[in-house]
Amino acid sequence: MLDDYRLFTTQIVILWAVLDPLSHLTLFMGATTSLAVADRRRAAWLSVVIAFGILTGFALLGPLLLRAMGVSLLSFQIAGGVIVFLFAINMVLGEAHQGEPHQNASPDAGENATSIAIYPLATPIIAGPGSMLTILLLMDNNRYSAFQQAITIAALAVIMVALLGIFLAGEYIGRVLGVHGANLIRRIMGLILAALAVNMILSALALWLRLPEI
Repeated sequence: MLDDYRLFTTQIVILWAVLDPLSHLTLFMGATTSLAVADRRRAAWLSVVIAFGILTGFALLGPLLLRAMGVSLLSFQIAGGVIVFLFAINMVLGEAHQGEPHQNASPDAGENATSIAIYPLATPIIAGPGSMLTILLLMDNNRYSAFQQAITIAALAVIMVALLGIFLAGEYIGRVLGVHGANLIRRIMGLILAALAVNMILSALALWLRLPEI
């Protein structure tokens, strides 16, 4: 029982470090700048639920899928890094949203919130290559039993609940920052995200070529 508790707490710490809910708040605020308050909350709920489903599904089926397709983890990491890099470039160089978010939802506001919740919030921001690789390693069939894998899913659920709470609280933080502050944070976090994407790619290449760590 003690070992299971240690495994649970250890995996919570690992997943918190990888998913980093506090830094995701700035990305969430930047991606939902143009949404009304209700739509922003809808996007928060949908993004967390969808990301949890993606990570859980990939944890269970990812090894079989990659093995069946003959894709290595390093290849997956490089491909994911490229996608994250392209998204980060759009954050840095894309057009900033002007004006305050509309309080009255437009007819297509719900669809827009759903679209943003799926991309880029659920993936690649929350369920990105880094988190997918981490959950894949934590669910290793060769090292962990079914019960231990269930503990990993429970730890992931705890982190997702914390992430949702932070997203929902972002409305109040957004009032303090304002639209221009949110756009500024969007560009800064885009630059950081681009650096992380490059690091993911170079780290995978370093392992493949047996080069020293970057």
